[in-house]
Amino acid sequence: MTIQFKHTILLMALSVLSFGNIATAQTKKYDIAAFLYPAYVNDDPRLRPFWPKGIGEWETVTSVQDRFPGFYWDRKPIWGTINEADPSVMAMEINEATKHGVNVFIFDWYWYDGRAFMETTLNNGFLKAENKDKMKFYLMWANHDVVNTWDVRLNKYNEDNVIWQGRVSRDEFEKICKRTIEKYFKQPNYYKINGKPVYMIYDVPQLINGLGGMEQAVAALQWFKDETKRAGFPGLELQLTMWGINLNYSGFDGSKTERPQNAFVKKLGFTSSTHYQFAHFVNVNDDYLNILDNVKRMGPQRRPV
Repeated sequence: MTIQFKHTILLMALSVLSFGNIATAQTKKYDIAAFLYPAYVNDDPRLRPFWPKGIGEWETVTSVQDRFPGFYWDRKPIWGTINEADPSVMAMEINEATKHGVNVFIFDWYWYDGRAFMETTLNNGFLKAENKDKMKFYLMWANHDVVNTWDVRLNKYNEDNVIWQGRVSRDEFEKICKRTIEKYFKQPNYYKINGKPVYMIYDVPQLINGLGGMEQAVAALQWFKDETKRAGFPGLELQLTMWGINLNYSGFDGSKTERPQNAFVKKLGFTSSTHYQFAHFVNVNDDYLNILDNVKRMGPQRRPV
């Protein structure tokens, strides 16, 4: 099942995930989480190099026929090219989501060039929304490389030149983790399982390469868990992003963690897993009803590892 806000139809494609480890045997209650891609903003100066008009990814939406002449596109955002870093706008989104049963937002979160990137939707919008307590949230660290995909002027050339690398050193990793614990884990509406903050990592091979290898990554992730405990939490719910057959549909996907072995997952210390979006493991050119059936069959892979 996919939840899509009316003003970002098809472009945001918020993929709903249900986590088996959240259910209780007595009530069969599930939390429903939706990924939120935070690029639809007009007050983030770090996005200007990619979207010079200052409206973030809305520039991609509104210029699609310029880049693909003849491409059929008659959809218009009902709410207009809104700024999701505006807390009043985010309050509307929270109301719409919760009205339809979604009670957790998974924010795509980025770190490039030694600092956070694309964070204004979360900090200025969501965390300042008057109704933020209606919605839980957690982070998915999107630690992929940045190429020209975001740039509406250059992405048509399909160049693979890397602007920023997603891999980080151990020192940088610790800086990210400490900041995340203090700035986000301690928020009262940060999503937790059994009291443990949930934290998803998008590209595990990228993480391993940056940290220097498998053993170094194991040590770094254990340090992260220990640091989370030192901050007063019972532990860290470390979540793995799973990958399927279509590894390049999102534009950033290289050698991701496709059907990893249990020993690999356990060694790194991951305790749950989920897919990022159905485009990664179904044929997106198939009939939509067939796609939905395939998505349903992938459900067991979302259970805790």
